[in-house]
Amino acid sequence: ASGTGAGGVWFPATHLSPRAGYSNKPVLWRLKWPKEIMEKLTSTNRSGTISNSDLELAGALLHLEAICQSFDVRERTILSKTDNLNTLFWQRKGSTTSGKVPAHLLRLFGIHQRYHRYVPRFDYLSGPSNPVADALSRDFSMSWPQLTKSLAPHLPRKEKDGFQIWDPTPQVVTSVFSALHKKRSPPESLTVEPTAPTPAILIIDGLPTLNPTLSWASNPLSKPSRTKYQPYKSMQNEFVLKDLQAAAIPSSLNRLKITYGELNRRPMTWGPRTHA
Repeated sequence: ASGTGAGGVWFPATHLSPRAGYSNKPVLWRLKWPKEIMEKLTSTNRSGTISNSDLELAGALLHLEAICQSFDVRERTILSKTDNLNTLFWQRKGSTTSGKVPAHLLRLFGIHQRYHRYVPRFDYLSGPSNPVADALSRDFSMSWPQLTKSLAPHLPRKEKDGFQIWDPTPQVVTSVFSALHKKRSPPESLTVEPTAPTPAILIIDGLPTLNPTLSWASNPLSKPSRTKYQPYKSMQNEFVLKDLQAAAIPSSLNRLKITYGELNRRPMTWGPRTHA
């Protein structure tokens, strides 16, 4: 997001089932902030009440709405990235100690996640490494055909990927604007029912196959993952097209299903034992 508007792109994996009217292609969206929002920016108005980080957080909520309305993400883990550290920490924590704009927006985050039943994960991606979202949130002087043509070098072309456009849900947009004005919206404003999903078809051994149903371990897991992650370093070449192909995006749920150990069965008797 920027002081002008918000925008983003989703690169779906093959195991996601697109909803009616959509297909398994990258989803682009954008929204220009109204005049009354831009006039309250603290960067241009000393008496303003909305910061750039607030707008980034508002755009992050609309970004989640985009994937929920385009794909069936129920019980799925989805990864959203931002170049704003304040927004990143607010999203990961899910709360704030102040009663300012972030508190109103994070309330909407909780309602939205509960209704659409997805598992959100958030990470950092530097602005220069995300040219698509950066252009979508700023270049409002360009029409969609002009903008998508300029972004063509940054979008996958193989496997009929192309792209598709999602228009922000008016009902949710109104709730986001109210939160930016620190006004409380009813929970029903976030519960916009998406269209029915279509069965996902996977190509296995050259044959079309329905996406298999997820199965979970019957016993609880005990030990956490011992995977060591490398320290993050911002680089100009993070935007790698081959990693954005649908087949190259792994299922986060499959990683969560790895069993590291089993808990011993508890005894039938609870509490301290007394001897007769």
